[in-house]
Amino acid sequence: MTDVETLPEEIAVQALKAKAERSERSWRINSWTGEFRDPAMERAYLEKNQLSIARQMRGALAVWAGLVLVFLLADLEALIGSASFWSSAAIRFGVVAVLVFFSWQIKRKPMLATQARWISLLEVMGMTCFLAVYVFRPEVAHWAFTLTLIMLVTTFVYIPNRIPAILGVTTYMGVSTVIMLYHVDSLAPSQIVGISIVTLMPIGLGWGTAARTQILQRRQFALWQQAQEVNATLSREIEERARLQAALVQQATTDALTGLNNRRQYESLFQYELNRSLRTGQPLTLCIIDLDHFKQINDTWGHSTGDEVLKRVGQLCRDSFRATDILGRLGGEEFVALLPETDLSAALLVAQRFVDKLAASTISEEVPQLRVTATVGVAQLGDERRLDLLLQRADKALYAGKNAGRNQVVAG
Repeated sequence: MTDVETLPEEIAVQALKAKAERSERSWRINSWTGEFRDPAMERAYLEKNQLSIARQMRGALAVWAGLVLVFLLADLEALIGSASFWSSAAIRFGVVAVLVFFSWQIKRKPMLATQARWISLLEVMGMTCFLAVYVFRPEVAHWAFTLTLIMLVTTFVYIPNRIPAILGVTTYMGVSTVIMLYHVDSLAPSQIVGISIVTLMPIGLGWGTAARTQILQRRQFALWQQAQEVNATLSREIEERARLQAALVQQATTDALTGLNNRRQYESLFQYELNRSLRTGQPLTLCIIDLDHFKQINDTWGHSTGDEVLKRVGQLCRDSFRATDILGRLGGEEFVALLPETDLSAALLVAQRFVDKLAASTISEEVPQLRVTATVGVAQLGDERRLDLLLQRADKALYAGKNAGRNQVVAG
């Protein structure tokens, strides 16, 4: 094989390799953020999972709102009757109202739950309001710090958001908490360092847990996406195989020029109808159709016109005979029609109608003056047990019609 001949094959192989590399790149996941490196693939993941993410987000918001109201009871006992209580209550009810509104919006537009800017803004708002505890109730600052550590972990684990955005929010919360504790307790530098380290621990733990979870979720999506692509490829291949099989069956059973049954196919169908006729006693009639002076058409107008004539005659056969009749091309300018459950007299009428219709038809648009006629030999199944014997009788009738002047139907 020459280099020129192998070039297309090499190009095809290179194209397949390039496609595989692009596909491999699209599945890559950033181990730090837990997201696909390919932005298009990340968008596809979010769109596919937007409903489940929205459900998770609305559940987290419901728990969040419930906890905000529950801790109002603690404020009620400690601050009842003071201005601080009403300020705390106003903040809590304001937070709950925002959470309920955002949950309602997510129900209407699930993709909101996948947009980090809105979720992060909501988290910053909630955490800022939580910092008010250090102002209104400084005596519970250490208890609030413990709760803050829990919040830092749950922000990573339970509230769906992008890891870079969560890191920003939790860093803000951690730094703000250290600042509030410093002002409340006048911490020494060593204490600030210790509290900062303790604050970083849940952030690191939450980061690792969230990254692992998001990576696993995206790997699952990648496997699903790959399975979808494989299934689509298999479906296309199955459809292509079915199309090729249908084309092969068409080629094996159909005459390419006229679209009628070829000899192999109509002989098989003829044998079936012969056996059925012998079994049921129903009549069976055979017609052999031969175009008159077809050689002169080829010699005068050319083979392309001759082919057009054969095509139009094949279509005329389909239009003139019943759907249950078996039509085929014997070869050359000869056609055959087998009429099940039809006696000789009825078959003669059908054949005559075909002959008359053919003689009156404009066969070729390019040669409108061309008129084509046909002679038909008709024979009904008698004592024969073989189709070739029935064909011989019909063929004798055909030649009798040829000798009698053509353009007619003759019974055999």
